[in-house]
Amino acid sequence: MATLRVRFKLNPGRKGIPLSKLSKQAENIETFLRSLASDLGLEDTKNLWLADNFKDGSFISRNELQAVVLVDQAEHWNEALAALTKLDGHVRRLPSLISPATIGRYARLSDALDPGEQIGIGLYDLETAKAKPFKFVDKLRLEAVGRSVEAESKYVGAVMGHTYQWNKGSDKPFLYVREINSSELVKCTYSDEDYDKVANIFSRRTAIVIVEGLVSFNWITQKTEVTRATGFEFAPEFSAADFERFFGAAPGITGELSSEEYVANGRRERQ
Repeated sequence: MATLRVRFKLNPGRKGIPLSKLSKQAENIETFLRSLASDLGLEDTKNLWLADNFKDGSFISRNELQAVVLVDQAEHWNEALAALTKLDGHVRRLPSLISPATIGRYARLSDALDPGEQIGIGLYDLETAKAKPFKFVDKLRLEAVGRSVEAESKYVGAVMGHTYQWNKGSDKPFLYVREINSSELVKCTYSDEDYDKVANIFSRRTAIVIVEGLVSFNWITQKTEVTRATGFEFAPEFSAADFERFFGAAPGITGELSSEEYVANGRRERQ
């Protein structure tokens, strides 16, 4: 077993740090560390990061996850942090194991930096637990990393789920659909001319609906929106006989697994 650790050096070369900057950067650091830990397969680590070993002069602290992890997860942790400190403004492909959301939150460390100011990131040797020298990145470099990563993808598509909420009185009317697979609420904006279509899909409380349009997925927030919904339909309903006819339509698709095992594996991969 192992522990996830990383050091940060704030306001290098200066005395102390303004409390407003410290508060903002502490929040950014925790959000970044939680996101990176999630990339490694850990459950949300909110309130599990402890800062200690403070040093005089420039603000230096050790940040440690208050939970033990597997050794390979700690190795991936160090590899990911090292890869991030090497990024510049030309990210052509994401470092292994690191999600776009995490890179976006890493870039947000620039928010509390002054022009030309740096932040130091220091790793720990896994065998000796000794601190390694700091790697420094400045505000401009972090901002360039943030700009170079695609923050949003847009495509023509659809979401399927249950109607949840309808706001028809705003300048840009919208509705929320609770997506059937992820259970996430997806905001769907629409034109006033489609009012009757929206009213129709709200007429059946438990029905599954399909909303089509221009879909936007934010890689940083991991949120999906339908920014211009144009299609509003009820999902087709299938009878028991329809399902019976489906079985056997694709023989061998599950390989050596039973249908139940194949479905269970797919569900685990989505978690």
